[in-house]
Amino acid sequence: MTIRYLEIFVEVCKQMNMSKAAQSLMISQSSVSQAVAALEKEYETILFERLNHSLYLTKAGEQMLYLSSQVLKSVSQMEKTMKLGNTVPTLNIGVCTTIGSCLLHPLLAAYRKRCGDVHVHVSAEINNSRVLEEKLLHAQLDLAVIQETDASPYLRYRPFLKDRLAVICWNGHPLAEAGRKTDLTELQKETFVGRESGSGTDYLLKQVFSSHGLSLKMDWCCNSIEGIKQAVIHRAGLAVMSEFLIQKELADKTFRVVEVNDFVFARRFVLACHKDKMESPEFKQFVALCDQLGQEGMEDLIAATQVGGSREGEGVKKSHSYFGE
Repeated sequence: MTIRYLEIFVEVCKQMNMSKAAQSLMISQSSVSQAVAALEKEYETILFERLNHSLYLTKAGEQMLYLSSQVLKSVSQMEKTMKLGNTVPTLNIGVCTTIGSCLLHPLLAAYRKRCGDVHVHVSAEINNSRVLEEKLLHAQLDLAVIQETDASPYLRYRPFLKDRLAVICWNGHPLAEAGRKTDLTELQKETFVGRESGSGTDYLLKQVFSSHGLSLKMDWCCNSIEGIKQAVIHRAGLAVMSEFLIQKELADKTFRVVEVNDFVFARRFVLACHKDKMESPEFKQFVALCDQLGQEGMEDLIAATQVGGSREGEGVKKSHSYFGE
């Protein structure tokens, strides 16, 4: 097994086509086939199913892809470190759009404070939960904050933050009348502006309506929190958003919450990492910070970025340096 074989294997996984992988790497197709065959022979396993002229990763192939990506990432980091003399530890995290919009910056500030004199380079990506899960599976992120949905057998999860979603409308909408309540059947008659497919909010909203045998009229989708807010302000439709994201608009009465009878849109965010992830000191520090802050501590950080004020000193939980429960 050589690093080159791993590079070829990862490229085949990316293209899912031997010929395209060969073109991308500017080598012959036979060289690609030989590299894959050599890996399969060495590890006595089948990495790809070959059906109807198409390639499909086997379970062993999926595991090999993750481990190969880890090795190549480590090799790349080693080369940069040795050539540039850069010994600064790094932490690559991803956060879903909701968390990125209200908690990322204060959380990173708290993390920097916790690290003290030890400098850690943090790279943060904001994306939807589905994309972040894929990046965890391919070793492109160390950990991510995502909405809890269908658990992957290849990831580990840890509770992070509870959240409630609110149906919002502009001030003046018929559903904004004081004391008025509605239900899901009436809501399906309304036009909604929502998040893109793959987001946790979109997943939960569609799941709620479909579980009641109802459909949702989604006029258009947007991956921008601010874009959705502006759409509601300009009366393009109703929206469903985290209560953490709309504190300012509720305070100045730009938005009104639509009360839904006997129903609460609740969800939980989790810290996720690959089940085989090796936990570096900086990784453990970040997880320990999240444990220490707890639910109320997280809410305080969010409140400080919204309408101000915090409950300093409340809700601090015991710190843990491990990941799993």
